[in-house]
Amino acid sequence: MSGSTERGQDYDRDVRAGKTDDVKVPVSEERLNVDKRPAEQGEVQLHKTVTEEQQTVPVELEREEVQVRRQDIGDRPLRPGEEAVANKEAVVTGEVNVHKHQQTERQEVADTVRKERVEVDKDYDQHRSGFQQHFEGRQGQMQGGQSSSRSWEEAEPNYQYGYSAGGNQQYQGREFDDVEPDLRRDYEGRYGRAAADSGTGDAWQRLREEIREGWDRARGKR
Repeated sequence: MSGSTERGQDYDRDVRAGKTDDVKVPVSEERLNVDKRPAEQGEVQLHKTVTEEQQTVPVELEREEVQVRRQDIGDRPLRPGEEAVANKEAVVTGEVNVHKHQQTERQEVADTVRKERVEVDKDYDQHRSGFQQHFEGRQGQMQGGQSSSRSWEEAEPNYQYGYSAGGNQQYQGREFDDVEPDLRRDYEGRYGRAAADSGTGDAWQRLREEIREGWDRARGKR
């Protein structure tokens, strides 16, 4: 311990005498900086459907009515009398009063308006593999027929349409057989009548099974 003290004293004397140079040793540490950047965490698919509803709007209209009243009054000359042998004169024996007033009339005006509804098929993906298995099973039953040449990509929109319709509040509390005419009209309005009917009705029957499968899964029946 005494040796260290002596070396320290010698160093101090050398520094005071200018016999040595100072050496600075930097001391460093690391610090953690955290930054943010956008990253995709998932995605949802949006489908927009257009529904129709009947609305009745009251409108107030104004119209004019004319009341005609005849009134008898005392005789009075129409113009200064003319002197003549017959001594005739024209007299006013009555007058007609015309009274005009405004009257407000309430009428009901009805027309059809459209309302757009945005639905999020956030649960469709969990049923997608089941829909594909259903499609492949039906294709196996139709071997040799025209329908067996269809691909899954062609059929998937029908499952999506049925799944979306099954979760639509517009059809809440109704069964598929009850709403099928409405679904067919809506489908033909979107994709064209030719897509749903080949002339004999067999095309809609093919699509119907795929649409109903989507409907049932949305209603928890599968």
